[in-house]
Amino acid sequence: MACAVQVKLELGHRAQVRKKPTVEGFTHDWMVFVRGPEHSNIQHFVEKVIFHLHESFPRPKRVCKDPPYKVEESGYAGFILPIEVYFKNKVWNPMFFIREKPHV
Repeated sequence: MACAVQVKLELGHRAQVRKKPTVEGFTHDWMVFVRGPEHSNIQHFVEKVIFHLHESFPRPKRVCKDPPYKVEESGYAGFILPIEVYFKNKVWNPMFFIREKPHV
């Protein structure tokens, strides 16, 4: 008898215009995340999430091994942000996503 497991992931980002730019000139605060739908718990399935930020950020490779799987930063322009999701069950291959438009 075969058993199937389906894990649903929600990827998203939010950006908000700052009332006043930072001293670096950043005009937006933003967050990018991977989570379960309706904030369901995915930590029993997810080993880690790797966010690859623009090279202008300090530590552009951000690894989240525990929830919340998210990155919060400030910036001023959009960029492409690759995301890797690795699962605890090694039979499942990692998933790779591309998010566009978080602000640098």
